[in-house]
Amino acid sequence: LTATPEDAQERTGCAVHLEAQGDAFVGGTLGTECTSTLNGASYATSEVTLNAGSLTSWDRGFAESGAQVWGATAGPYVFTRRTESPEGKK
Repeated sequence: LTATPEDAQERTGCAVHLEAQGDAFVGGTLGTECTSTLNGASYATSEVTLNAGSLTSWDRGFAESGAQVWGATAGPYVFTRRTESPEGKK
């Protein structure tokens, strides 16, 4: 199974809003605006931090009661840069 750009669909309320904080961009979805029905969820949230060395993403789904019904429970997934950043090359 291969996904293509044409397979992507914008989901209203699910945009990730990032703000510069020091040497990183930090943010996520806004409140309960990103609706989801996966595994009994009512809404989904994403919390994201992006810097030169890593990307962290914590995606979770919550029932209308506020109980988490899917996603990581211990913390975000951390993706660490394995190659030198373009800014580091002279």
